[in-house]
Amino acid sequence: MKTSEALLLIVTVAGLALFCAQGLLEAWSALVLLGLVAMALLWHSQDTLRETMRTKEQTLKTQVRSSAKDASLKQQQIMTILTNIPSPLAMMDSYGHLILYNEGFSRFLSEEGEDEFTYRDERIAGEVQLFLKEAYLSENAIVRNLCYNSVDFQCLSVPIQENGRFTGCLLVFQDITQAMEKERMQKRFIADASHELKTPIAAIKGMIEILNRDDFDDPKTMQDFHIQIEKETKRLEMIVADLLKLSRLSMSTLALELSPCEISGLFDSLIKEAAPQAKSQGVIVEAEDQTHETFWLDEQKIHQALANLLNNALAHSQPEHIRMQARRQDSWLVLTVSDDGCGIDAKHLDRIFERFYRVDKSRSRASGGSGLGLAIVKAIVSAHQGEIEVDSEVGRGSRFVIRLPIRSDAADQPLTAEHSPRLPQPSPQNTNAGVSK
Repeated sequence: MKTSEALLLIVTVAGLALFCAQGLLEAWSALVLLGLVAMALLWHSQDTLRETMRTKEQTLKTQVRSSAKDASLKQQQIMTILTNIPSPLAMMDSYGHLILYNEGFSRFLSEEGEDEFTYRDERIAGEVQLFLKEAYLSENAIVRNLCYNSVDFQCLSVPIQENGRFTGCLLVFQDITQAMEKERMQKRFIADASHELKTPIAAIKGMIEILNRDDFDDPKTMQDFHIQIEKETKRLEMIVADLLKLSRLSMSTLALELSPCEISGLFDSLIKEAAPQAKSQGVIVEAEDQTHETFWLDEQKIHQALANLLNNALAHSQPEHIRMQARRQDSWLVLTVSDDGCGIDAKHLDRIFERFYRVDKSRSRASGGSGLGLAIVKAIVSAHQGEIEVDSEVGRGSRFVIRLPIRSDAADQPLTAEHSPRLPQPSPQNTNAGVSK
């Protein structure tokens, strides 16, 4: 009963009592009137209470519907996020059941069904199953690396706790294949570079030890050793210089020094440089410029790339003819270096641009090459946002084709290594050293 209703009842009782005291109203009449007033007030109070309850009930229903709608919306949002995250994700409860997983995680399942998966389910890939088991049993944060179908994953288990009790965990599988590949390539490159540097150093060291013997007295051998030491020293110098070139080309801030370049003049200088070696080997070097145009290029670097291809053909192909050609194909400048030499076996073509990869290790080292020539060519072409490919057949020669995008003038966006593909890297299986054939 409200306060106003209680006051009204008190005033009514007091008034009836006063009327009875003055003889204006019989006692039984006063009681009847008092009962009627009380019943009216009680009815009004209950009616008000019912209205209040109906209002509260309606408000509660509205809140429940709103909460259910919000919960459904949030669940949809969570599922949308999980579905669009490329990394495999899953959630496991305190009983080891996978209560939630996204499409990425499905790759680890041999088959899907309506029944729930557990961490012991044989339909889950073995490596992943072992990680789920460890995450469930340890109830702690875990980070592990695993390989599944040639893809490297970093696996993270994040425990979920409520009131200090383990209630499940979130499982995240991050694809780290590229990072692992770069790490393996770096280790392979360091090993190959160390091997390439070690070979001439060991030769020089051995010859110096012989020359330093107290009983050594052979002028002819001493002269041969001096010549060989000079040769190995030049080879060391070449390897270090090429390594520095590759290092500079791999810098993300490398900017090409573009300038107008006439291809015919570039070919003339290349032929002049190669003339002594070509003459001594009886090789005819020819060039044809079908463009008769000027192109915006880093002339020094393109000259180096073509020189590497030309020298590679002279040193390893044993050709009778080498031909350089330039032509325009739509919006591309196409530069070709071809020879009629011994050619390259098809099994080597996918790897000849790797650093230190050699088709014929003994002949390549004997020629004094650094094993980095074709890798440098690939890096220079990539820095120009260009492409390079090779077509070769054993016994019929090789053909290297460089495609460079034609730029209208130097006012175009400057080319830097940031806009270009990364340097060619050795594959993890590479156990050879060298580039040349």
